[in-house]
Amino acid sequence: MNHREFEGEFKDLLCDYVKMKRDLGYKFDTTSANLRRFSVFSLGYHIQNKTLYKPLVEDWTAKRKDESVKTWEHRASDIRQFALYLQHRGYDAYIPPGKRKVRRGEFVPYIFTHDEIQCFLRACDSIPPHPLSNKHTSFPLLFRLLYSCGLRISEAIHLTVSDVDLNRGILFIRASKFNKDRLVPLSEELWGMFRRYSHRFNYHAEPKYHFFRNKNGTPLTHGNVYKQFRELLWRAGISHGGKGKGPRLHDLRHTFCVHTLANQVREGTDLYCALPVLSTYLGHTSVAATQHYVRLTVEAYPELIQSVSNTCSYIFPEVKRG
Repeated sequence: MNHREFEGEFKDLLCDYVKMKRDLGYKFDTTSANLRRFSVFSLGYHIQNKTLYKPLVEDWTAKRKDESVKTWEHRASDIRQFALYLQHRGYDAYIPPGKRKVRRGEFVPYIFTHDEIQCFLRACDSIPPHPLSNKHTSFPLLFRLLYSCGLRISEAIHLTVSDVDLNRGILFIRASKFNKDRLVPLSEELWGMFRRYSHRFNYHAEPKYHFFRNKNGTPLTHGNVYKQFRELLWRAGISHGGKGKGPRLHDLRHTFCVHTLANQVREGTDLYCALPVLSTYLGHTSVAATQHYVRLTVEAYPELIQSVSNTCSYIFPEVKRG
């Protein structure tokens, strides 16, 4: 980060703050641009000891004429997070109130049972061939990939031919969420399916081509996949709650995590050791982002609760009464 990108009393701290965020994996381009404009704006105020005064913050966060609500809220949120950072560093800073969200209950992921997964995969395998489509071959592999490896749908459909190492059975996930790269190993069965699919559809394909493509050469889209997903759920006899209620495509990733943790518990693996591995495999920024799957696992498999309590009590601290 170049210090000259920022101006005024806070330029060094702004530089450190943006660098910290980027080191954590955030792209932070839009926020950095907002904060640079704030540094220029602050030049019109008398600031001492790097104190973030209330009048400066209120003037900066005031809604501007013809500014969209979304842009205004982002600008206010950016300076609020910087103010929290200043306080953490020991500086006086006025923290503007955050946006008050009306919570209507947290979304609960849909965790497929093993029987439902089997029914869903059978429905995938029963897609009839069509002379103008290769979905009867691509979708059975794609949906197995989402469930068996816990990939995000965006990661799967953006795979290129060069991202799939058929010699070692490894996928290279590029610049995914939080701009992170990672390697994802395939099981023997899935690796074999990838080799057969690639030999049939990607034998002469250029490395830059999308691995999953329609027969006309265009890449699969989220909309294409979701439409097929809904149809396959119906064929498998799995009810759908309607828009926003699931099951969603992303719930295949949630189900992978829960089924994986449940298997680890049954095998006697200490979840203290399993969670960091699963976190890295999923591309999470921290183990904390993975820990909530422990609770989902207990809810889906209540018979495992004693084993989870014995191996992972550090996640559920004791709450003392009185």
